This record gives sequence, structure tokens and C-alpha cells, in this order.
Amino acid sequence: MQGDGICYESIGNILDAVTRNKWSADNIVFGTGGALLQKLDRDTQKCAFKCSHVVINGESRDVWKSPTTDAGKQSKQGRLTLERREDGNFVTIEKGQGDISKDVLVTVFENGRLLVDYSLEEIRDRAELDIVKEHKRKAVNVEAAVKTINGGSWVSANGNFVS
Repeated sequence: MQGDGICYESIGNILDAVTRNKWSADNIVFGTGGALLQKLDRDTQKCAFKCSHVVINGESRDVWKSPTTDAGKQSKQGRLTLERREDGNFVTIEKGQGDISKDVLVTVFENGRLLVDYSLEEIRDRAELDIVKEHKRKAVNVEAAVKTINGGSWVSANGNFVS
């Protein structure tokens, strides 16, 4: 059993090494914790949720944390937008300078009201990493190629005949 440091990429690397050495993946058991999907936690990603903008008696104000002892802990200020760049990475634009039409964040719950009711399937699809989608796409392409070569039939990884 392998569990420490397991993530989506390492599982693929381990299985590649196993099959290269003529072992079956049936011999491997993976144990994982919270790091499997994205390896994100508050400390490693320097992530914290803080107020950045308030409206008091109709007056808008930017707010932020700016500790004198650690400039690295200064929080973002003002109205924020989260935009996805062309390279797939995300960037937070602060002080109301972002393009609201590109903001990937939407208000789901506000003042006791559910504004958007996403299905579990929609949430899972949105959370799925691009690398996972790419692996699935490759797997479908390999399956289609094998079926074509074998006249529409093939043997799955667990040895079952599929037609």
C-alpha cells in the first residue's frame, strides 16, 4: 500500500512504473488523504478569507489587513474579481479594477437566500482538474483505438472481455 504523497499525477507515475515492470495494477492499493485532488490547504496556499469591502449606511469602503510585523500577510482590498487567464491559471484582481464579466465567482447564498442551486454533478464538473479531464480524454481515445484494432472488442484492465 502506498499512501504518503499520493496525488493524481503520482498515481499515474506509479502505475506506469508497475506496468513497465510487467506487474498488474491489481497488486496496488492507494491510500490517500486530503492531498489527492488539489493539495491545497490554508497555509501552503497562503489562503485566508477576510473582508475586503463593506457598505455601511450606503457608503462603500475598502477594508484590508496590513500587519506591520509581516507584509506577506497583507490582505487584498476592495471589490475582488477572480478571473481565469488564457493559460488556465486564476488571478485575483483587487480594488474593483477587474472585469466583472470575466469574474468566475458568483453569489450563491446571500442574506439568507439561496440564489443559485447547483447540482452535485455541476459542482463536481467545475471542480475537476484539467489534468483529470485530459487523462479521461486520453483513456477514451485509447479505448476507441483498441476497439478499432480488435474489431470492436477488447479486454479491459481487469481481464474482462468487452464488446
